Amino acid sequence: MLDNLQIGTYGWSHQDWRGSFYPQDLPEEWELDFYNNAFHVVLVPLDQWIAWQDDEVAECIDAVDENFRFYLQLESELNAEGHKQLGKLKSGLQGLLGGLVVFSESWLPETSIQGVPVSLISKQLRLPGWQLRLGENQLSGHAFGYIDELKQDGKWQASMLQDFMQSLPGDLSGAPFFIGGESINMAQVANLKVVAEVLGY
Repeated sequence: MLDNLQIGTYGWSHQDWRGSFYPQDLPEEWELDFYNNAFHVVLVPLDQWIAWQDDEVAECIDAVDENFRFYLQLESELNAEGHKQLGKLKSGLQGLLGGLVVFSESWLPETSIQGVPVSLISKQLRLPGWQLRLGENQLSGHAFGYIDELKQDGKWQASMLQDFMQSLPGDLSGAPFFIGGESINMAQVANLKVVAEVLGY
């Protein structure tokens, strides 16, 4: 459980971040270490985590601090191999696994899978419990934020974050908030982080 708002991104390895977020000469294997210095949550793409081997999981653990959380993207119901991989990651990442984030318009998942809390992004489906409409998406399940088009307007960013934090259940003082989309502008993400800090989140 996070004790405040934690902003992160969809994935941490993006080629267009070279020179704008990552130094040009930073080795690829050091990217997560560098990312961990600025952010403490990340939404891991499905095609990445489903293929992780034990040594890659160990490298991820070594690259982050104990307060970091990995959230795993999911798009459809897991097959037997997918369930096996999730079980391995739940055991391997231990307390660093924050939850599953499901992107779906046809499959309504359970509120937890193998004991891992589930959050849902959908235009038409909803999980019971916490719910919030953010942009075109309905967010539900385990409280989280996600937006794939981050506007530069600071007032808009502040209003969005306030609406999100005010929507959280009373027993939560924080939650992850992910920025996705085809191209993630890290300058805008950094500004969103500053806005959150100014607001006291």
